[in-house]
Amino acid sequence: MKKKIALSLMLVLIFGLTTTVLSQTYFEDNFDDAKKSDKKWNPLFGQWDLKDKEYIQSLQLVNSMSLVTDEFWKEEWNNYTFEVKGNKIGGAEGFLIMFRCRGMMQPRGQALLKHPGRMQKQKPSLEYWWNLGGWGNTRSKVESWGGVGGADSKHTIKDDTWYEIKIVNTPKDYTLFLDGKEVAKVKDGTQDGVGRIGLATWATKARYDNVIVYGPDGPSAPVKANSKVALTWGHLKTHN
Repeated sequence: MKKKIALSLMLVLIFGLTTTVLSQTYFEDNFDDAKKSDKKWNPLFGQWDLKDKEYIQSLQLVNSMSLVTDEFWKEEWNNYTFEVKGNKIGGAEGFLIMFRCRGMMQPRGQALLKHPGRMQKQKPSLEYWWNLGGWGNTRSKVESWGGVGGADSKHTIKDDTWYEIKIVNTPKDYTLFLDGKEVAKVKDGTQDGVGRIGLATWATKARYDNVIVYGPDGPSAPVKANSKVALTWGHLKTHN
């Protein structure tokens, strides 16, 4: 078996074939196929639409949330990186990027839709979101119900601008990045870091794209003819 693997890698390097030698991509969605994406998300409040190959929340209401469905999430995932691109269409605030979500989410005066089946049975509830451009778009912070919040910063969010958002979640802490720069690292071992991801808005319209969640070894990495390894996932779209 070892000889076969070595031979396969040699053929890849010699003939320029592409193969996946490492893959720890847990979840991904670039919203290019609306029918497939529809099965991956469970809206709880707001107007969430799959159009123009993006995921759009188009009502300026508070506490608009959408979570990954049971079918596309494993409850044991507690060491993952969550990346997404966000673009604020308009409104009072920025983005709410959800992670470590278990059980029933906070309604905050809204009548929420039915949660994914497994979440309805989970106790105690746990909810985190990175509130980017919150409090009237004056600052940013991680808010948590059941865990440890923090990571205060002065980041605000501009309209019609794409932002690269990344959260590295482990059983002991979480680290936040905005446009490739580390914002903060917070020590937090609540429930060993478990909980699914989601997207949300607060009094803002926004669109999201290029969602990926991958494990500590990174996303799939194809070996190319020049022997360099380049990280890639799906058909990643670029934005101006």
